[in-house]
Amino acid sequence: METAVTTLETMFQKAESDLDYIQAMLEFEMMKRLPNGLSQEENPLVLVQQLSVVKSRYKTLCEQLEKISAERRESMRAIRATLAKTVKLVQEMQHHAGTEISSLSEEEQLAMQHLMCQTPEVREGLTEQNCPKEHEIH
Repeated sequence: METAVTTLETMFQKAESDLDYIQAMLEFEMMKRLPNGLSQEENPLVLVQQLSVVKSRYKTLCEQLEKISAERRESMRAIRATLAKTVKLVQEMQHHAGTEISSLSEEEQLAMQHLMCQTPEVREGLTEQNCPKEHEIH
């Protein structure tokens, strides 16, 4: 997922750079060819300047999206770590209490495996057989 985000960021940066170049060329061409008596609604230069405002807003939104994405990743990491610790505690409590530990269904086992593979502390202890690759997890 990180690769996809990086690729998208690169594409947006290239698009922004291309738009800056196009804007500069349009302004230059319009200044050479436009009559001076145009109203603001008819003047393409005013529209181009409004495009700059839109680009600025777009850039702000992209920065906010990046912050939200980072916070989301951190939240998911914390949730996974907490859930992994909770499962471990429950298993330890069942073991100490001498209660029969019921086996997990196949779906529960897959969910647990997914959870454990996403938690950095636990991931180190798992073999590649037990932990599917990151891109295989849905």
